[in-house]
Amino acid sequence: MELLSSKIIKDKILIDYIDYQYLFVEHQSKFLSDLFSRYQNLENANLVLYFARQTHQDILRKKDYDLNFNTSYDRFWTNHSEIQPKRRSLIRIAEDTLLPKETVRRKILQLIKQKVLNKKKKTVGWLPTEEYKQSYNLFISKEIDGVSKLISFISKQINFPISREEIVKEIKEKFSFYWFHYLEAQLEYLKLWNKQFNDHELILIFLQVAHLFTSKAKGKNLSLKDLYSDPNILKEFVSVSISATSISEITKIPRPTCVRKLELLTKLKVISKNKTSKRYHINSNAISDNLISRKITENVVKIFSEFYFICIRAISSKK
Repeated sequence: MELLSSKIIKDKILIDYIDYQYLFVEHQSKFLSDLFSRYQNLENANLVLYFARQTHQDILRKKDYDLNFNTSYDRFWTNHSEIQPKRRSLIRIAEDTLLPKETVRRKILQLIKQKVLNKKKKTVGWLPTEEYKQSYNLFISKEIDGVSKLISFISKQINFPISREEIVKEIKEKFSFYWFHYLEAQLEYLKLWNKQFNDHELILIFLQVAHLFTSKAKGKNLSLKDLYSDPNILKEFVSVSISATSISEITKIPRPTCVRKLELLTKLKVISKNKTSKRYHINSNAISDNLISRKITENVVKIFSEFYFICIRAISSKK
């Protein structure tokens, strides 16, 4: 286990790329769809994740003074109530999230009005209502289960199998530790794709089309190198398509918005539209034309490989 590194995990994922992507894209689709449903848009969600990550970091700082400090899931809201949010300027938040400063200001005011964010000693922080906390607990329980599925898959790929039950138990025991790193990875993921599309909802909509491809291609032992060395592979799967209505139902994004953003992705030539059925599929030329950048794809894998490494290393140290 001493030889394990995030690079080893990344390389393994890139070799078994499609099988991993099937699980990952499904997970991201559910995660982002739930966020959209909870906060009405993904820019709001991005800011909530940003403030939530800071909350977990502040809780972890308690361990600097008490190594036995309880950072568990059961203790989370008690710990949350005892910390003082750190002051962050709008400029700093805008730089960290790649959102325009004016957008950050406007969205923070919306979230305060929705009673998700609030002020404590004149400092804005993630200070939701009791009603919100109850719904959040249900959301997080599903999210922990989804994360454990990914970590368990990766652990088997590197010949260090860990059961999902064991991972769930570990995450809940050291919740703020794992969730700080998980939110860190998700925020980096959003920044990366925001640079590419400059639109969070485009990411979510594109994931629905990508999931069709991965669900059809899984089990075919395709690496990332295979896809970029032979873009014709994608042509096998152009018959698998999805409608704007289905995407709207999955993502909770209103159908007119889905149609508009699907047309934008079509103009960008990332996806294609069947003129007869009006359904959408992966553009078989997207890879050869470098519209889906190999560098960005590898960077996404790198971001989450570092998260998986942190988790597997922490769990293995107990074993």
